[in-house]
This record gives sequence, structure tokens and C-alpha cells, in this order.
Amino acid sequence: MRLDWNSQHIVLTGATGGLGRELASQLTDLGVRLTLVGRNETELTQLAKSLQQDYWVADITQSKARNLLVEHLCSQSDTLPVTGLINNAGMAAEGVFEQQYSQAEAMLSINLLAPILLTAELLPELKSRRSFILNVGSVFGRIGFPGQTLYCATKFGLKGFTESLRRELSDTSVRVMYTAPRAIKTGFNGPLMQALNARTQTTEDAPDVVADCIIKQIKSGQINRTIGFPEKLYVVLNSIRPQWLDGALFKVNRTLKSLIKE
Repeated sequence: MRLDWNSQHIVLTGATGGLGRELASQLTDLGVRLTLVGRNETELTQLAKSLQQDYWVADITQSKARNLLVEHLCSQSDTLPVTGLINNAGMAAEGVFEQQYSQAEAMLSINLLAPILLTAELLPELKSRRSFILNVGSVFGRIGFPGQTLYCATKFGLKGFTESLRRELSDTSVRVMYTAPRAIKTGFNGPLMQALNARTQTTEDAPDVVADCIIKQIKSGQINRTIGFPEKLYVVLNSIRPQWLDGALFKVNRTLKSLIKE
């Protein structure tokens, strides 16, 4: 998919997070017009001002806030039509399932329901021209991981939504893509997962590296991308025979529960 970056207007949710900021910066450097979306007005305003980009303060889990955002975007369609949507907003939880389940509604809302509904509400606008949707998932959308029960559930759902929607829209001009980063060096994970990553010597990618991979994926039109090795191999093995990874992940589970007790 050949892109003229200077003619792109991309909506980026979760713009003030670690990955969101890097995506915003790199896309701006390419000449892309952005609408940056986030809940923290102070941070969002500062980011938009530094990049000289448009922004919209919204909690996209709320129907009214999404409707106002879509109305704003559609009102610009004659002069600044939307050509891309990056669903990047998300949240994580800490601990084993018994410690996480109280956050289930919030996790499902921001990680899965919000991108589904925002995509649905913006889809008529996107279908009117050559455009793309990129959903930022995770390796944990392909591998069930101890300590990430709810996060995995939401990202598995996002992966299924992306795959189904891509096939439904195959006869349109909308390209639908899914990217699956591994751990990223940001403040996204809490102290427990940071400690687990350190104890298990899990590789963490810098946000600029992940953002660069995502931008290359958009440029090439690659429908699925898993970032990092051996994670790419683990995803393949887990899809063929999940039991092959059980031994290693049972060991991670023991380490996780040991950290919880410390």
C-alpha cells in the first residue's frame, strides 16, 4: 500500500502514552496530519502544541465523547478527510486473575469495546476513501500468559475483531491491520510486571523502535505483524500446539507467584 504521508490525516488514540507519543512524533516528522486523542487534557494539549497537531480530549469508552469526536472529524471531511485510525489506547492490570477481576469491566471497555465502537462509528467516513485501520494489540493477543489474564482476553478479542473485519472489508478501500508488540519500555506495566520481566529476562523494546515498526507496517500494508524474536516463534508454536509452551509458562507462573509473596 503506497502512501503519500503528506496527504494522510490519521486519528491516534492513546496519544499521551509512551508508544502514543512516539508514534505521534514520528508521524509528524513524516508530514502526517494528526488528530491526537486522549483523556488527560494537560498532557494532550502540551503534546499537540509541541507537534503543532490537532487534538481532541475524550474518554473514548463513553458514547457521548466518541460521538462528539466523530462529529468533529466528519465536519472536517471536505478539507481534512480522515485516512487512517490507529486504535492505540489501552490499560493493563497487575497480579493473578483473583486480583484482577474487579478491573474486568474497565479493561474490556478501554482495550476492546472502545476500539470496536470507535471503528464502527468512524467506518462510514473511512469507507468513502482509501484508508486504513490499525489496531495495536500484543503478543499476549496470541499467547495466554500468567499474570495477564484480562489483558490477554481483551487482546485476543481485538485480534479476532481485526481479522474478521479485514475479511468483511476486503471488497472496500479500507485496509485493516493488527500489530503485536512484545514488552515495551514505558510506564504501561506496573511494578509487578516490571519485576517479572526483569526476573525472567524478558526483552523490552524502546517505544521508538516499536513506533518505527508500526509505521513501516502501515506503509507496506502488512496485515499482521508480531514484533520481536523469539516472540514470533512462540506465537507460531502456540498456534500449532499450545502445550509446547506450557512448561516455560508454568515456570513463569511460579516466578510470578513468588514475586507476589515477596
